[in-house]
Amino acid sequence: MRPYQTNLFDPVKIDIVPDLKVHMNKIVKNSDLSREQVVDKMNDIAKKHDMSLATGNGNRLTLDTFEKWLNPNETNRQMPIKALPVFCAAMKDVSSLDIIARGLGAEVIGPEERRKLEWAEEKLTVQQKLRRIREIEREL
Repeated sequence: MRPYQTNLFDPVKIDIVPDLKVHMNKIVKNSDLSREQVVDKMNDIAKKHDMSLATGNGNRLTLDTFEKWLNPNETNRQMPIKALPVFCAAMKDVSSLDIIARGLGAEVIGPEERRKLEWAEEKLTVQQKLRRIREIEREL
C-alpha cells in the first residue's frame, strides 16, 4: 500500500472510536443475529484461533462487555484491536476496517476493487510505453 499524504483540505478524523461504535451497532442491528448470537459467534471464532477476548479471570466475551464495546456513550470501554477481526469475521463484514482507514484518509478495498486497480495500473503502463514508442518514432 502506498503511503497517503493528507493535506489541509482532507477531512481526517483521528478519533474514530465513536463512529466505529455507531457503525458496528448498525452492522449488528442489520444482521439476522441477536447480540447474544454475535457474542457466541465471536467466542467460537476466538476459541478456534486460540484467542481470548476477555480480560481478567474470564476467557469468554460476555454480552455485558460486548454492549460496552459498542455503546457510543461508553467512552472508557472500547473493543481491543485483537477483537475487531473477530467481530468482522463473525459478521462477515469488513466495513468496520474502512472506518479506521478513512480516519487516516485511506480506504479498505475488496478483491474486485483490487483487481480493477491492477488492471488500471497495467493499462497506464501500456499507455506510457505507447507514448514512449511514439516519441522514439518522432525522433527517427
